Amino acid sequence: MNLKNKRVLAFFAHPDDETLGMGGTLARLHREGAEVYVAIAATGAYARRSHKDEATLASEHQSLNQDAKIALALLGIPENHQFFGEFTDNEMDKHSLLELIHWLEKIMEEAKPDLLFTHHERCTNVDHQYCFNAAVVATRPFADKQISLITSEIPSSTGYLRPTKWEPNFYVELTEADVDKKIAAMESYKQEARKDPHPRSPEALKALAKVRGSESGYMWAEAFMIQRTFA
Repeated sequence: MNLKNKRVLAFFAHPDDETLGMGGTLARLHREGAEVYVAIAATGAYARRSHKDEATLASEHQSLNQDAKIALALLGIPENHQFFGEFTDNEMDKHSLLELIHWLEKIMEEAKPDLLFTHHERCTNVDHQYCFNAAVVATRPFADKQISLITSEIPSSTGYLRPTKWEPNFYVELTEADVDKKIAAMESYKQEARKDPHPRSPEALKALAKVRGSESGYMWAEAFMIQRTFA
C-alpha cells in the first residue's frame, strides 16, 4: 500500500495512543507530504480519580493536553489537524457507541480520509475496543466512499488480552530518525512515559521497531493489521 499523497486520519482513545501506535508512521507520513489528521476521543486522565482529588485531576488533564500538542507537533501534525474529545477516560462505554460514531464522522467530514488508523479490536483497554467498534461503523463502504481501515498495536495494551489475535499483515518501513521522533514524542508525555523495561520506555519502543523491522525485512518498522482495504 502506497502511503504517499494520502489523506490519513489517526483515531485513538487517549493522548499518547497515537504516538505509541503509529508515531513513526506519522513522522514518515509528514516527511512524505501526506495530509494527516489526529483525533483523540477521551481525556486520558480521569482513570486515576480514585486516589487523586478533582483539582489535581483537572490540572493533569490540562497538562496532558499540552503534552499531546507538543508530541503531535514533533510528529508534524499541525494544530488545526488535531481534534480532542471529552469522552470519559476508561469509561467510554458510559457513552452510547452512536455518540462516539457521530463525533468521529463529523471529523471525517473535514478530514476526508483515504485511510483510517485506530486500535486493534482485542486491545485490553475498553476505550480502545470502543474506538475500534466506532471506526468499523464510520468507515463502512458506500458507492462514493471507500476508506481503508487499519489497526495498530499499543505497547502495554495490545498484548495483554490473551489470545491477542494480533497477527500483523501490514508493515510500514521507518528510518531510524522516524523512530527517534516517535520516542521524543512519547517522552513529551511526562505523565505517561515510563522507564525501561516498561513497554512504553524509549528502550522498549526502539527494540519493538527493530523487531518489527526484522519481521518485514526492514531495518525499522511499525506493524499493523488491515481490517479493510481497497485497490
